[in-house]
Amino acid sequence: MTGIGGARSNSAVSGSSERPALIALTGVGKTFDVGDGTAPALLPSSLSIADGEFIVFLGPSGCGKSTLLRMISGLLEPSVGAIDIAGSPLWFRGRCRADLRSRLGLVFQDASLFPWLTVEENVRLPLDLRGRMPRGGRLSSARAMLAQVGAADIGTRMPHEISGGMRQRVAIARALSYDPDVLLMDEPFAALDAISRESLNLELQTLWLTTGKTIVLVTHSMAEAVFLADRIVLFSPGPGRIDSVIEVGFPRPRTLDLTYSPEFQGMVRDLHERLAGLMGQS
Repeated sequence: MTGIGGARSNSAVSGSSERPALIALTGVGKTFDVGDGTAPALLPSSLSIADGEFIVFLGPSGCGKSTLLRMISGLLEPSVGAIDIAGSPLWFRGRCRADLRSRLGLVFQDASLFPWLTVEENVRLPLDLRGRMPRGGRLSSARAMLAQVGAADIGTRMPHEISGGMRQRVAIARALSYDPDVLLMDEPFAALDAISRESLNLELQTLWLTTGKTIVLVTHSMAEAVFLADRIVLFSPGPGRIDSVIEVGFPRPRTLDLTYSPEFQGMVRDLHERLAGLMGQS
């Protein structure tokens, strides 16, 4: 690969040497039962994600990137391999460890807000379910999270009264309400128009720079991947596996002007050529 990024094979995929690993995946794969047989969704893959990194999973539809994200989140148990969070196994005897799961926040492509709850109540819900904070503190925390994602003035509205972009802001605020160490995001902006998506990409970058949280984002957009990532994890076509990891060297904070530069466009083009090559090999 040419341009700013450099690629490494799956056999030696690691996190930044300057920061300790927060998430370690060792030979993680997933196979689903289908009828009388099985269907592989992700072939065994390994990856180390450093504390505070912004990682983007990029690849064609059906390559297993969302499956891997859901395994990291604790929603799916790996068929093979191990997932460690801060040096401890996420799964133990077929169960996801609650103490580690609480360190992970998840945002889906669909905001998945409860329509009968107000925006504030949706954001407060994880805190209500945990019951570890006085009611007044939960409300204050929910309002603080809404302010952090640029949605401070819509707390009393119902989900159907706000735009798709605002619903995604609320979903992010809800995922952050209990202060997880890791934010896992499965194509959260895919359904938005281009202008709203650009705006939310800028806000997500600001959120990451401000909080220092580890973020893992799944996307189909090569431009979005280059704009946001420290490293891009490239998946081969399904049944996929991690093919390579590409480092993005553009300085932070990144502005929209960067996306018009020859260097940025060149890296997007290189990603396109690499993905096209992988799909041609399948």
